[in-house]
Amino acid sequence: MSLPLAIAIVIGSMVLFAVLAAIVSRRSPEGSLADKTPTSIYTVTSGAISLLIAFTFSVAFTQYTNAENASHSEAAAILQMYRAALFMEEPLSSELKSDLLCYAELVVDQEWPSLEQGDTSADTQAQLTLGIMDRAISSKRGVTEAGPGLSSWETANANLITARQARYAVVNWNIPPLVYFLIILGSLVTIGSLFVYADRTKPGWGHAITFVGPVFIFVAGLVVIAFLDNPFVNTPGGVRPTAIQMTINYIERDLRSTDPAATRPCPPEADRGPSTSGIVSP
Repeated sequence: MSLPLAIAIVIGSMVLFAVLAAIVSRRSPEGSLADKTPTSIYTVTSGAISLLIAFTFSVAFTQYTNAENASHSEAAAILQMYRAALFMEEPLSSELKSDLLCYAELVVDQEWPSLEQGDTSADTQAQLTLGIMDRAISSKRGVTEAGPGLSSWETANANLITARQARYAVVNWNIPPLVYFLIILGSLVTIGSLFVYADRTKPGWGHAITFVGPVFIFVAGLVVIAFLDNPFVNTPGGVRPTAIQMTINYIERDLRSTDPAATRPCPPEADRGPSTSGIVSP
């Protein structure tokens, strides 16, 4: 959900109910129905729906935090694997460093836009690049040339796989539609119970103000939950691959310091979207 749309939903709902409250108050009988109606219904329903919103917010915020932690953990694992490759013999060391750079850029350029759309397909070029590195390191030549960097590589590789799984787990899990339905229904019932206080002898603006507060709380809470339920959305506050991009920049600078013409076996730019790096593929 974009920021302008979220603001429009919150303000629009407040204005709608404020106007509706003013209109109803003008057409209501003199004296409110509060003395003839069990007004405790507002206290009960508002308390119950507030607890439901708070619980749902807590669950959604946990998922948002998991997405952010997975992004940082993946970036840290890539960097750890790159440093482990520095202790390996050639040509394995150069191959793995290039493949790691390729993997990181594919995550940023290909996988992240797919996550924004809710696509959780695991058959990506980044996944295939991981397979290439696994086969290289597990081969007889790889075991021989890995040397002292093998242990660190395996540890970091396990961390990378865990981070990828956590990232996709967040996308695969969403708050059930039933919960959204119950929050919306409960909010409407709670706000609707305020109409028993309508009194034509009281000013319309007073009734409007009475509705603005509860409407803001319920609608804003629902909007925030919807945002946290889709953490990878491309909007301010969304989880972005910033940490991975910083790792890409570090690897590029290090590769250029030893080989200004460093390249990597990544797909052409046209096949993997706009690149965020400065190294040009062959």
